[in-house]
Amino acid sequence: MTTTHIPFREVPYLPLKVNLDRRPDGTIYLANGQPLKPGPPHMLAPLVKWAAERPHQVWLAERWPADPSQPGWRELTYAEGLAEVRRLAAAFLSEGAGQGAPLMILSKNSIDNALLMYAAMWASSPVVPVTPAYALLSQDLVRLNYIDRLTQPKFIYVEDGAEYQRALNGMQLAGRLVIYSRNAPNVPRAVSVEDFAGQAGGAVDAAYAELTPATVAKYMLTSGSTGEPKAVINTHGMIAANAKMIRSVWDEDRLDAITGGPQVMVNFLPWSHTYGANAILHNMLDWGGTLYIDQGAPTPQRLSEMLRNLKEIPTTQHTTVPQAWAALATALEQDGDLAEVFFSRLTSMAYGGAAMGQDIYERIQNVAVRVTGERISLSAGFGATETSPTASNVHWPNAAMGLIGLPLPGNVFKLVPTGTKLELRVKGINVTPGYLCNPEKTAEAFDEEGYYRLGDAVRFVDLADPEKGLAFDGRTVEEFKLASGTWVSTGSVRMSAVSASGGILSDAIVCGLNRNEIGLLGFLNEAYCHRLTGGPLPLDALVRHPAIEDALRCSLAGHNRTNPNAASRIARILLQTVQPRADLGEITEKGYINQSRTQDIRADQIALLYSDAPAPGKFLI
Repeated sequence: MTTTHIPFREVPYLPLKVNLDRRPDGTIYLANGQPLKPGPPHMLAPLVKWAAERPHQVWLAERWPADPSQPGWRELTYAEGLAEVRRLAAAFLSEGAGQGAPLMILSKNSIDNALLMYAAMWASSPVVPVTPAYALLSQDLVRLNYIDRLTQPKFIYVEDGAEYQRALNGMQLAGRLVIYSRNAPNVPRAVSVEDFAGQAGGAVDAAYAELTPATVAKYMLTSGSTGEPKAVINTHGMIAANAKMIRSVWDEDRLDAITGGPQVMVNFLPWSHTYGANAILHNMLDWGGTLYIDQGAPTPQRLSEMLRNLKEIPTTQHTTVPQAWAALATALEQDGDLAEVFFSRLTSMAYGGAAMGQDIYERIQNVAVRVTGERISLSAGFGATETSPTASNVHWPNAAMGLIGLPLPGNVFKLVPTGTKLELRVKGINVTPGYLCNPEKTAEAFDEEGYYRLGDAVRFVDLADPEKGLAFDGRTVEEFKLASGTWVSTGSVRMSAVSASGGILSDAIVCGLNRNEIGLLGFLNEAYCHRLTGGPLPLDALVRHPAIEDALRCSLAGHNRTNPNAASRIARILLQTVQPRADLGEITEKGYINQSRTQDIRADQIALLYSDAPAPGKFLI
């Protein structure tokens, strides 16, 4: 079924306005014509606002306990949340909180995580959210220890003291306080979240009054390509403004009228990354919405929990990564009750972090049309940890995958001709002042006009009609030459291959430097592949399954028919039996594969890809 001519459910976007300035040297400056809506000066102001205006509305909810056999949610209202944040802020202040006393967070998403995060920021202590993989999966703890030395946290929060004991053993904890939710760790000084308390009096009010847009709120970590992540300075002003930038293209009153009340989201994206921490957690706080913390994910072990939560909570918006959309598409097709709940209040859907195939979009829309009689816009956003994170998005009803949209009010895009591409740079209220203790990388990151260099290339969908937006055109730093001298655009080939796979691949490494042809190291989307195999199988069985090989060979052959030239034709693929590891730096801060880092780590796999030796999951196209 094609959905092309079926109308979209109403999305109350404001009218498109684009300001475009072309310079004689080919440089293009692009800005949004809509004004930036006024916003709060810092990240704590929305909590105070909504606690006064909507004291009984739920701010955060989580499964309590986090057990599939337990049906209930632990809910925290805005009034309760403010009281808890003030209590914890008082405790931080009594322990010497401030700009020079960061809080490191080692935890999955949780209510305690959020309360401590906002309480530390209230007390002016920057927060350092660290992916749990650095502490739980890493064998040598090199990255965790590097981050510890770089940021020098005075406070460390661990959700479970026993679980993180090994990581804590590798830290110098003298003079530092460890806060925990469960299972006291064996450290010189530790206190539970429940017992970490102070009097929420004049000192707390004074600390709130001292917060400014320039106050450092967080040090958000990049994934790093060499094993040493950069700590991106995120100020209160950056993150607070970014929330308003996103909503400056919405008619918010109309949206609340359409959805019948405040916004509701169910989301699992981790708060150790800018996407989940700023674009989800803080945006929902700024919006005065309700966030249901999802402990599910699009993995075989956690998919059932993700679907359980989405089947129970009707959301008004849903944004996630393409891998999750692929798994959700299959579930929506198979479970009519899930589809009824999921589409009942939904006004918009979005993805980020990686390319998403048009096939996944069409499958989701087919179910939406069957259930509601309407399409629901599914679009993308774009940005980086350095842009806190959203610099642009598709703010119009959208049916085309692969767009990054147009810049949001509050920042300006600078498109610089670089070879055959347009390199994207950005300046605005949401852009970082630089990296902690790294003046050299800070200087390299900005051009002579103060525009941040993202390292990405973009192209206009239609140069004659800029309002159709921009599309991602690969990484400017990830081009390489084949042995023939032909240039290959890694980003373009990767996006095209993943899209052509129709959901089979979650990501891919594009290989071929000084080789005769392009090859891929392919990473399977396990949840989608189970649809082809008729049931769950371990990853090492999936890579050798004939149904997977047949479907992938056919889809990549289709890619080659439309991309026959050497610069984009894929000649061979080797499916990976080990998924990319965040603790090794194989996953970027944007959520997709770090091409250069992964090629270094998997050099043996690249050698196997181009050898004559047979291997499971290896075949020619």
